[in-house]
Amino acid sequence: MMFARSITNPQQRPDLIRRWRCGRIVMQAGKLVRIERRWLCGSVSMAQVWWQSRYGRPDDDLCWLDYHQPLGMPGFLTLDYVRSGRRAGYRSFVGACHVLHEIARLRGASAIVAHVSNGSISDRFLERMGWEQHLQHWSGRHWIRRFYDGYPQAGVERYLA
Repeated sequence: MMFARSITNPQQRPDLIRRWRCGRIVMQAGKLVRIERRWLCGSVSMAQVWWQSRYGRPDDDLCWLDYHQPLGMPGFLTLDYVRSGRRAGYRSFVGACHVLHEIARLRGASAIVAHVSNGSISDRFLERMGWEQHLQHWSGRHWIRRFYDGYPQAGVERYLA
């Protein structure tokens, strides 16, 4: 039996989205290229984030978001990593966020949490996308996107290729 490792429309295969604990949303030119199944959630160090933001940013128009569901916490997703090429536009990043919201809806997640270490992602942008500061007594910039009162209108269709 062959298992799918990626899909191009989360609404056509919600069963896979619900089964995959770790995933990557890949966007290009403002459109969803694919959602990939990941076997392990990424472990990214602060040093790696700093290095890539200064010297390792690729010269392409790809944007991807890595996410996972923490073990024993079915109501939450963690946004692990955002990678954006120099030519990736704002629409690709916003689209990836909307696709992540759709994944949260399909999985029945109550919230998405993230530790935002890159200063290029502004607090203003996060607030505009519905995120709130979280764990303010911890070091770093911790944010949460809650869905306790329901999910935003999907609108994911506009990001499908």
